[in-house]
Amino acid sequence: MNKKILIFTGLLLGILLFVGLLHAGFLFARDLNFDYRLMLLGYIINFAMALVIYSTLLYFSEKQNKNLGFLFMFGSTLKFIIYFLIFDPIFMLDGKLSKVEFFMFFVPYFSCLLVETFALIKLMREMDQ
Repeated sequence: MNKKILIFTGLLLGILLFVGLLHAGFLFARDLNFDYRLMLLGYIINFAMALVIYSTLLYFSEKQNKNLGFLFMFGSTLKFIIYFLIFDPIFMLDGKLSKVEFFMFFVPYFSCLLVETFALIKLMREMDQ
């Protein structure tokens, strides 16, 4: 279990660093105004949530729970709740949600979602064997 978490953490961290650098590079190249602290917060929160969700899925997979898909969907719902509790109020301070603000949360969200999805598929295949 610990080895799987370490591998997942390393993979997720590597992908988020790569995507984050591309994301920041794109914003700098386009000379778009953005708060790098909010962008970093978006990546950190998504990383932490993905790690918690994967750890939970891993825990329940060891108990041969066949409801991993539902737990995964619950985790995604939890991420949206976090978005609306933390990020949406900050982004709406000026009364509108810009594309830059939208992507500050959802680029890392979708990156984590992709990694989590492949990890869930792998877990479910291992459970079937």
